[in-house]
Amino acid sequence: MLSRSLSILVLGFIALLSLATPAFAGPDFWQVWNNRNICVKKDPRVVGAIMNFCSHNFWTGNAYAADGQSQSGVKVGVGASCRYGTFVPKEWCESQMYEVCVGGGPRGRGQRKYDSGCQHFWITNG
Repeated sequence: MLSRSLSILVLGFIALLSLATPAFAGPDFWQVWNNRNICVKKDPRVVGAIMNFCSHNFWTGNAYAADGQSQSGVKVGVGASCRYGTFVPKEWCESQMYEVCVGGGPRGRGQRKYDSGCQHFWITNG
């Protein structure tokens, strides 16, 4: 009887974990790779600036994110307008910055809002 209860408990835990796992998954690797390649063709300096800025995790609303960082004439950063202190892991930073670059102008400069418009990812000359 105990063995059967334990088996049901383990199966229930596995089912629950399978529902929660996609929420914790990172960005789609191939989409990030494709966006990065498109961005390289637009301006390779943008990729370097993104890699430098997104080299570690950060929180929106702090000086690092809001002021951004410049490298080789390109400046990248993340502004916050309604939810300060949102955690941005480096993997999501890169993914979203590459989306900004792909959707931006001919040299990859632009901006895009995430998190219901609360986060503003931007790439400019700098």
